[in-house]
Amino acid sequence: MQIRKLESKDANLFREIRLQALKQVPEAFAASYEEEFQEGISFFESKLLNKEVFFGLFKEEDKLVGIISLSRSTLLKMQHKAAIGSVFITKEARGKGFGKKLFTHVMEKAQAEGIEQLQLVVAAHNDKAKQLYESLGFQLFGLEKRALKVNGEYIDEEYMMKILR
Repeated sequence: MQIRKLESKDANLFREIRLQALKQVPEAFAASYEEEFQEGISFFESKLLNKEVFFGLFKEEDKLVGIISLSRSTLLKMQHKAAIGSVFITKEARGKGFGKKLFTHVMEKAQAEGIEQLQLVVAAHNDKAKQLYESLGFQLFGLEKRALKVNGEYIDEEYMMKILR
């Protein structure tokens, strides 16, 4: 198992896991499968070269089984915090502690970069994810009713945060 920052050379693997995530758990992402499926590989390469940094968990050298992103604010007064997003572990890799490993890696990277606070958003009904986040010290600080509308159903989202130092 290896966790590393994804680079443009990983664009095909990233596209594959990203589309899988959007299709399997559409309520967990603001973006939709239909939108991103239409995009060419350059779209996914540009996402990997953006300010939002994506990390991947590789079971083997070319087997990407998990992703997570870290996005630090560019605004001077908000540079002490960052947002975690795009969290996904493939079905076959779930239940093996990979999500916790990804989060731990990203939290260590964030601290090393001087980030003091992390925030994330989770679907209110996603108890399994919330359990993981709470076990890592994240606390609820807000709720947005009807944040997303997926296939005619509204999804409430909870906002969580963790102070690193």
